[in-house]
Amino acid sequence: MATEQQSRAAGISVDRAEQLLKEFVAIPSVVGDKTTAHLWMTARLEEIGMTVEHYPVEGRPNPLVLGVLEGDGDGPGVLFDAHFDTVHAVPEDWTHDPWQPHVEDGVLYGRGAVDSKGTVVAMLMAAKAVVDSGQSRSGPLYLMSDSDGEDGFRGAALMRDIGIIDRLGTVWSAEATANTRVEIAYPGISTWKITAIGRTAHPTEPEHGINAVTKMAKLVTAVAEGRLELPKGNSKWFEPRVTTNAIRTRPGGGWAIPARCDAVLSVLSPAGASLAEVRAAIDAFLRQLEREDGEVRFERKILPMGAGRLWLHPGESDPEAAGVKALENAIRAAGREPRVGKFNGGWVDAVEMMHAGDGGYDVPATITFGPGDFELAHTVDEHIPLAEVAEAASIYAAATLDLLS
Repeated sequence: MATEQQSRAAGISVDRAEQLLKEFVAIPSVVGDKTTAHLWMTARLEEIGMTVEHYPVEGRPNPLVLGVLEGDGDGPGVLFDAHFDTVHAVPEDWTHDPWQPHVEDGVLYGRGAVDSKGTVVAMLMAAKAVVDSGQSRSGPLYLMSDSDGEDGFRGAALMRDIGIIDRLGTVWSAEATANTRVEIAYPGISTWKITAIGRTAHPTEPEHGINAVTKMAKLVTAVAEGRLELPKGNSKWFEPRVTTNAIRTRPGGGWAIPARCDAVLSVLSPAGASLAEVRAAIDAFLRQLEREDGEVRFERKILPMGAGRLWLHPGESDPEAAGVKALENAIRAAGREPRVGKFNGGWVDAVEMMHAGDGGYDVPATITFGPGDFELAHTVDEHIPLAEVAEAASIYAAATLDLLS
């Protein structure tokens, strides 16, 4: 791990982190809105000496930005993956304007400070440190920043489509882990609408109808009791999970027994599970409830998520992968104790780049790590310690130099 003096010589410092993050947070880049954030990213990457490429992202007004620095050999490369879009902010709710970054006691406040502009700045400083080290690099170095990390994940999929992933050994995925957690396992996600179909009737004569609400109540109870047996996959980090997230009737309210009631279920699936297996498990569950009830009929429909995807596939990296070990060593050298585990924030776009490798794990090794407290992402008065941003840059740089040595 680089010493503090070496980090400063490489351009990594709290002062530099503050300068860059102030500039970046001051550029509004709400997902779906037109922004100049990609131009700021382009300028920073060119300063590092990277060749910069822009790729249009379907349905977005802003391109994906890719910085490329070829190596001195043809070994596996390293990719920094960070999105520059943010969620919305309502200035009236904040203590300070979310688009005018405010620093107090070494902490920077502003929209995107945690998710994910603080990590972008750490990655930029790390990439510069790698270049400025003068070390020969065994493989290419990339820094990718896209405009739909909050919704859609189209940008990361482009890395697969243009063949970048074939040159990668490690992907650093930018999310807040307090510079301690090394997150390597990601669940598959699918969302389902289940409809209970009954028969309408006048409320004064309910015996002539089949109340879809009471029938759906049986399903919700069965889900809560764990009767929906989902595929278990082969992950050591995740168990399958299902939650009921919404209920509505059709027609809603009024002076009639409802003939239809919809429920929305979110299903998290461990690595090794497939969408076909999830679908089969749900179908078996619905048929069993129909047999038990004798009156109701259930229908199911999978609902599209970001960019129309029906399935965000799971991914899991080998805990013994070179990237995992390099990052663990760099974290320890910084005086922290790394904790390898699963990603708790749902899903990250970098999983789009993962595919089946040897030994039952996915490649390239995709590792989520970064400064900040994840619980502050998307919140009012979102903030991040600047010292943590600089520390993350040093950790990233040390791990990347190790991998490319």
